Amino acid sequence: MKTKTIIRSMGIAAFLCAIFLFSSCTKTADVNLTKDQIEDKDLEAVSVEDKDITESDEDLTTVDYKEFYEQLSPYGEWVQVKPEEIGMKQQTSSIDTKNDKGISLLSLIGVQDANASNFENSAMVYVWKPSPSLAINTVEGLTPEYAPYSNGRWVNTDKGWYFKANTPAEETTSHYGRWVNTPSAGWLWVPGRVWAPAWVDWKQNESQVSWAPLPPSAYMVNGSLSAPVIDNNSYVVVEKKYFLEPNVYKYNNTYTQSGERIVVSDMASVIGLVLVDNLLFNRGPDVSMIQTVYGRNIELVNITPVRTYSEIKYTDKQFYIYHPGFKRYKNKGNGNKWLNVNEPKQFKKYGEWENRSGKNEYKSEEKELKNEQKELRKDEKEIRKEIKKGDDGNMYNGNDNGKKNEGKVNGKKNNDNGNKHDGNDNKQKGNDKKQKGSDDNNKNDNNKKGKK
Repeated sequence: MKTKTIIRSMGIAAFLCAIFLFSSCTKTADVNLTKDQIEDKDLEAVSVEDKDITESDEDLTTVDYKEFYEQLSPYGEWVQVKPEEIGMKQQTSSIDTKNDKGISLLSLIGVQDANASNFENSAMVYVWKPSPSLAINTVEGLTPEYAPYSNGRWVNTDKGWYFKANTPAEETTSHYGRWVNTPSAGWLWVPGRVWAPAWVDWKQNESQVSWAPLPPSAYMVNGSLSAPVIDNNSYVVVEKKYFLEPNVYKYNNTYTQSGERIVVSDMASVIGLVLVDNLLFNRGPDVSMIQTVYGRNIELVNITPVRTYSEIKYTDKQFYIYHPGFKRYKNKGNGNKWLNVNEPKQFKKYGEWENRSGKNEYKSEEKELKNEQKELRKDEKEIRKEIKKGDDGNMYNGNDNGKKNEGKVNGKKNNDNGNKHDGNDNKQKGNDKKQKGSDDNNKNDNNKKGKK
């Protein structure tokens, strides 16, 4: 009787577990539904007001960025990344898998890892990787690479310093979203819905001004922009007299006249994005100071937002810039559940693009070229030094060293050639001496025979 009761209890328990697993899997599957299915079942669309500048990490999964997906696809590719890899916080699921005491039922039945894996896939976000065709040559002799806020010019507008990019794709990414520089893929653009004249950080000294793209962690909080630490290598540095030039990247110079690298962190910080009438204004370098440097008045351009591409226009006094409307999707039930409400039509899945060549090759070639240039500069100094010695009376010695260095410049290791030849000379002298000794002995023997 007891055995039957135990078996019956085990059967009931197994049945309940099966029901629970089915229910849990169904909830997990909801996370991976298509946009149309989600709209019909769980979500409602709410228009985002233009004056709503409170962005957050959750926007990447709750705001519809279809406009950007379609517009930027021809100029690069969309790729999946994990939120934490671009400076965002990893989100947690709010699927109700806990009892009243806070103990995870999934962990009790040993299926937590499976659900975590499914959730991890759903928590991916999409970022834009610019096409190599947009790369620019920022340093003479090096492989071109993409650099945000370089291919264009700075314009003084009624919204502050506005970066006018040279291509439609860069015009969009210069005024929406943030940038992150990754070791494996280079610069990646993270979508954002709030417009700004330029999402950059500013620094300057007496003769130079510099700027760098703000990372995804930079948000306006209580009217102030968070101030993240940005790597020195992310800054463009130009002399103030070149600040307004077209194709400003041509004047990027991160080295002083003495050849030392400029430490941007030693420059003075300049106030950038601020709120003016609940709209973002980009201060940056003082306009009067730039006018003094250029010796002329800098015309003010007015910014007017438009809703359609056909209305976009740029004149000397007026910029009609594209300002799309955005929608945010809210869950009717579970309000905090992580859901990707949309995705690009074409994109590279996580893990498919990370190890692709391209940026890594650029980095490798750039590093190799820099090392070669460094060696050439070193050899040139050595040659000049030896030539100077030759001028002081050691001409032959200088010429020999010059030939030695010349061989090194051509990529041949001749450091040991001199020693090798010296050894051969000594060896040859020894052989000659030995041969002479043999000849003398033979001569003595012949003389003895003659006497006999």
